Amino acid sequence: MFEQAITSTKVIQTTHLSANDLDKLIFYTAGEQARTCVIIDNNPLPPRDKMLDELRKIRQVEIQNKVFPDPKVNDIMDMVEALKEKSINVVIGIGGGSSLDSAKGVAAILSNGGDLNDYLGAGATRKIEKRDVKLILVPTTAGTGSEVTKVGVYTSHSGRKYTLGHPLMQADIAVLVTEYVENLPPALTAATGFDALTHALESLWNRNATPLTEKVAIESAVHILQWIERAYDSFLSGANDGRAEMLEGACMAGIAFNMTGTAAIHALSFILSEEWHIPHGAACAFTLEDVFRLNLKDAKTRQRLAQVARTLFGEGDESGLTAALLDRIIALKKKFGLPFTFRDLNIELGEDNISELFNKSLDDPKMKNNIITVDAETVFALIKAKI
Repeated sequence: MFEQAITSTKVIQTTHLSANDLDKLIFYTAGEQARTCVIIDNNPLPPRDKMLDELRKIRQVEIQNKVFPDPKVNDIMDMVEALKEKSINVVIGIGGGSSLDSAKGVAAILSNGGDLNDYLGAGATRKIEKRDVKLILVPTTAGTGSEVTKVGVYTSHSGRKYTLGHPLMQADIAVLVTEYVENLPPALTAATGFDALTHALESLWNRNATPLTEKVAIESAVHILQWIERAYDSFLSGANDGRAEMLEGACMAGIAFNMTGTAAIHALSFILSEEWHIPHGAACAFTLEDVFRLNLKDAKTRQRLAQVARTLFGEGDESGLTAALLDRIIALKKKFGLPFTFRDLNIELGEDNISELFNKSLDDPKMKNNIITVDAETVFALIKAKI
């Protein structure tokens, strides 16, 4: 994966991660004085769990597992409280995006002190100024790209989700372990894969896009669309086709959006997660085709999306290529059972509630990244069409 040349995180790709392998990484990052904490969720993952059992025979390791979807400030602060007298100088996150973001949050507060809530939102009273611990992140889903980004997403005391970003939140090392994603069920493969796809696409229709991010985002979008269906099908076939490739594609997309930020899809997805606890990948997939069409109004975005389609489908005119790309995305959504309407989400939403709920997304910095300006009228029309 040549894209690792443009990230400050050292990326290691391997089919298997042994306890001895991780022990070496701990030593290489913090030396003989390493004091290690591992952040995981409570979902069983046999290869990870076996590895951690063996690691604890080699060195002392603190395990914290208060990790849940849409990580809450209180849970992260509970883990910090349990660790603050342990002199931890290496934090390792192993899991999906919630585990990795939780590890980033723990590392940030161990280094900077205070309450994580004080760092969130426009009214933040504290800021990240240092990091005294090393950070190693190991994803177990092929979606979030958090292992190579400087951001984490946290649910505040008020229930709002906020993105916290700072270069000091970027991992020192990311380890992509193929066996950790080999048995992902189809639904999770689809949802996390579409999260990765939206990262790539939102880097393309982004005000912060540059020639560098454009190249990485196009490469990652193509890569994901080439492999996501094979990865989805592989659970039933037992062939594990596409698993390593999707892990790589998600990482590539993470490298892209780490430089641009995300845009309208993610701003709207936060409302779905806050109000109805819709899983992040499904929440991103929900408005993908709508935001795609919206951003076709921008000439540069049309060119970029046509290049994605040209690589996938061959030559053609710009209009035909972008239409083919959208058709492919919609076909995948249908095959994967991802939601198109509120009925698909089992949510009853009246028109009178749209503005009250979704206008909050307009204040989200992510929305301001979108290349086409999104206003209250645009949000209302987009959401109304999905009722």
